[in-house]
Amino acid sequence: MTLQTERGPQREARISLPQLVSNIAVLGADAFTLDLSADAFGHGAQRIAVAAAESGVTSFSVRSASEAASLRNRMPAGTHLTVKSVDETSVTHAYGLEPAKHRGTKPVMRLSGRVLAVKKIAAGAGVSYGYTWRAPDDGWLALVPLGYGDGFVRAWGNRATAQWQGISCPLAGRVAMDAHSIYTGAETAAVGDEVVYFGEHTSDVSAATFAEAVGAPVVSVTAALGLRIPRVYLEGVDAS
Repeated sequence: MTLQTERGPQREARISLPQLVSNIAVLGADAFTLDLSADAFGHGAQRIAVAAAESGVTSFSVRSASEAASLRNRMPAGTHLTVKSVDETSVTHAYGLEPAKHRGTKPVMRLSGRVLAVKKIAAGAGVSYGYTWRAPDDGWLALVPLGYGDGFVRAWGNRATAQWQGISCPLAGRVAMDAHSIYTGAETAAVGDEVVYFGEHTSDVSAATFAEAVGAPVVSVTAALGLRIPRVYLEGVDAS
């Protein structure tokens, strides 16, 4: 079920197909094999394959025979699909997971959520299970409905940050199954405000930032995101 507020879905992975096409143009459609493993690392393998094929990509891969079997009859005409190991560098650039390491590529996925509730917190008060995070000052918490049940990694709690109103806000306390909190400091969020985790083209925060926070491969960040998070596909030259 998609949670909804008057201001939009409460969690969303926005996939920009035009940005994928742009990244392919930067890399050269004939220069690489596009990996569709793990449902195109959370981006949606079939939609990605069609957009990439329309941009001239003919070579695709997955990492297992079972993935190949499930995709082979749904691949665009004129393409071929092979089974081979994941080439993380190619994946990172094609999907724009670490744009700082390849000038010209940008994120294809933008992960966001909307504030479900706000709560005042006193300096020194703990948050979530075990009170592993305590407020440095009097301030405000915002609850966002993304949790480890969505593939929002538990270890990001206390280590990663989110963007709210252009402000970098720490993930405060442990990530629960269905939600987590961010600390917005002296400013209070409003219910329905958007919180962005990665994929904002104007921000330095990328999927790689979240991977680095827990020492994980960057491709695992988007691949882990479950289907409880709706994928919204943007098309057209102005989509971003």
